[in-house]
Amino acid sequence: MLPFLPVPMDVGQQGYVQIRAEERVRTGNDVSSEETEINPQLRYDAIWDGGQSHFVALYQPRLIFTNTFSSPADVEDPNKKPFSHLHNVGVGLELIRPRWRLSAYQFAAYGPVTTTALLVQAPWTGEGPPPDPNPIIPSTVAAQFTLLFLQSMVFVPIKISPRVSITPGVVYNAFGGADNNSRVTMAYTSGPGATLALEVAATQNDRFTTTIGAGFVGTSFGDNRNGGTIYRAEASQAYKHWFSRGLSSELSVGGTFAGDQISGSAIYGTGSAGLYFDDYGAPKYAPGAPQFRAEQGHGNRLQLAIIAKAMPWIDLFSGNLEERAVGVLAMNYTVDRTLLRVQGSAAKVFNTPNTVAKYSIVQAEGGLRYRFSPTFSADGGVRFGAQSIDNAIRYDKTTEVMVFAGLLWAPLPARF
Repeated sequence: MLPFLPVPMDVGQQGYVQIRAEERVRTGNDVSSEETEINPQLRYDAIWDGGQSHFVALYQPRLIFTNTFSSPADVEDPNKKPFSHLHNVGVGLELIRPRWRLSAYQFAAYGPVTTTALLVQAPWTGEGPPPDPNPIIPSTVAAQFTLLFLQSMVFVPIKISPRVSITPGVVYNAFGGADNNSRVTMAYTSGPGATLALEVAATQNDRFTTTIGAGFVGTSFGDNRNGGTIYRAEASQAYKHWFSRGLSSELSVGGTFAGDQISGSAIYGTGSAGLYFDDYGAPKYAPGAPQFRAEQGHGNRLQLAIIAKAMPWIDLFSGNLEERAVGVLAMNYTVDRTLLRVQGSAAKVFNTPNTVAKYSIVQAEGGLRYRFSPTFSADGGVRFGAQSIDNAIRYDKTTEVMVFAGLLWAPLPARF
């Protein structure tokens, strides 16, 4: 979601601009290349109703120049199309009222992008759970394709009492190749979903969340071929406990009933366990309240997250719904102006009913960020990934090592 804060609530309108430049050199058994990316961001915020209403708009293109040293022999020379320009836009609206809140978001992206740059693993920011490992898109079919991404979300948290809230929500997601040729590289998946969540603060340190949901996803491949439409219904029960100001845990169990016209239907188990620590402490929000994070604390800061989970996952390469286990370990340690970052993750398809797909991935990253001033910082590090795919659509083993260095300039916002 869009980062709604920090935005001073006494300001009616603000404009932001920032520019990030990153240099990446990667090698492996798939592609060896050098990429230069310029990632500017323009943002506009409007606040009214005494800070209770907030609109934000964001434009963030990715401008990438790629020089490929080696690639699979049967792929068209990637250096014939070295420039990628993926355009990303987002808008969000927050309306906060005494008994309810409206959160609406719309994101979209379109444009050519290299297979090596699309799903670069995002670092953990310290907020919420660390991200699952992103798939590595093999370049055995194409080095560049046109991506289409749409995501619409509307949630309406309603306060039943100071300790209880209920949140209905609807979502629509679309992701993958924008045209028939691009879908040879990555399948296009799309479909709506709806959820209903009941959140109960049993005590000051115990939170229960019950969620039910349903939706469907369609898949399209290259050669004008469509996969079966996957229908799903799901339910889960989550429990969060704060052991202290900085240490908390989350547990969740549930199940998903899903199927399509081709593979039939099956029941998929879901479960997760996570442990989180933050020297500065984790704020506790009342059920249904907006989660506007404000950093607190002084001195060195340690942030740690460990999570293990299993749940259904739509395979971007085969279009099948598969059971996948994920484990993630992430740590951030800040000393004065220096942030040290370590992150490792792994995922594996297992116990998959009605399919013969096999998939696994391991990713690791170590990096450092140094803040020269409040508006200018530099970072760098090394990322490693190893992935294996074996299904009816594709067989591929990909390894990748990437060294990166970046600069970020983010001046203070202008006030209107």
